[in-house]
Amino acid sequence: MKYNRFLAGFAGQLSLLILAVNLAGADTVRVQTINLHKGWNAVFLQVDPTNPKPADCFQGTPVTIAAAFTGADQTVQFVQNPSTNNLSQKTGWSVWYAPDRPDAFLTQIFQLIGNKPYLLYAESDYVWNVSGNARLTSVTWKPNSFTLAGFGVDDVSPPTFDQFFAGSPTHHPYQIYRLVNDSWIKIDNAQGTQMHSGEAYWIYCAGSSDYQGPLCVKLPGVTTFTLAGGNTAGAMLFNNSPNPLGVHVQNVAGSAQLPLAFVLRAVTATNVVTAAYDLPDSYDMPSFDTGEKRGFWLTLRPERMSAATQTGLLKITTDLGTQSWVPVTGNRSDVVPAN
Repeated sequence: MKYNRFLAGFAGQLSLLILAVNLAGADTVRVQTINLHKGWNAVFLQVDPTNPKPADCFQGTPVTIAAAFTGADQTVQFVQNPSTNNLSQKTGWSVWYAPDRPDAFLTQIFQLIGNKPYLLYAESDYVWNVSGNARLTSVTWKPNSFTLAGFGVDDVSPPTFDQFFAGSPTHHPYQIYRLVNDSWIKIDNAQGTQMHSGEAYWIYCAGSSDYQGPLCVKLPGVTTFTLAGGNTAGAMLFNNSPNPLGVHVQNVAGSAQLPLAFVLRAVTATNVVTAAYDLPDSYDMPSFDTGEKRGFWLTLRPERMSAATQTGLLKITTDLGTQSWVPVTGNRSDVVPAN
């Protein structure tokens, strides 16, 4: 019955969903805005910066220290108050120091990468706009330990911590710490406390988990979606929340940039029937029931491609205020790349 309702919802629309962008390959680029305050900030970088060297990323900003936790093989015992004394290789940290600092020769971070949390020290309040290739958020949880992690959430209407983690038994009871005034403070009211876009937290996970939020998006590749010719590839969408979930898909650059189609499959008494519909720039998917898993199948319109390779960016949001950014690459084999 779920499948029939799903088909009916799509059939009523005629043209459908998901992705796109521009010819040249810079079309998976987005700008992430992170609000920094004076002192220490726990941030979650979602993009691979266009200029990944820290000195380039932080040029013109008040950021003078950046630290990344690299101690994946040790049980995490995070410091109550971050400082340059506590952020050492011995405690599992790699650090970048601004070139004009006397300790700059101790720098161990030589590029910033997306889908990664950082501690940043800023000399003053600042709005940091960082441009780079979007990445699908994916957290690797350390069992029976704390993980420093961030998530894709809406800037204006993000979920509460309880709304985000309600579907994950391994994260109950909640042990979540937020960096406030240079100290890690435990979240006591997960039901009433909202998450923040671009923020990272220490979160305890009891046992093994692959939980990624109320809506989990799994791609054929690890963090990318690649289509070739007229072949079909699918993403799997899981509603992990205890309630029905509304899902919206936005083709960020517009459907004219990467010609895609959504493939609908139906089972009849004698065979499997498929039909492909052009993807619009914006689409509200039929509601996901609690625990529902649904495949989302795409194919190229290769005859409409003007280059051998074109890229696009898909933004998948939920009515709880979560976001997933999916870069897509389309390859047309019968077009010779320009020299």
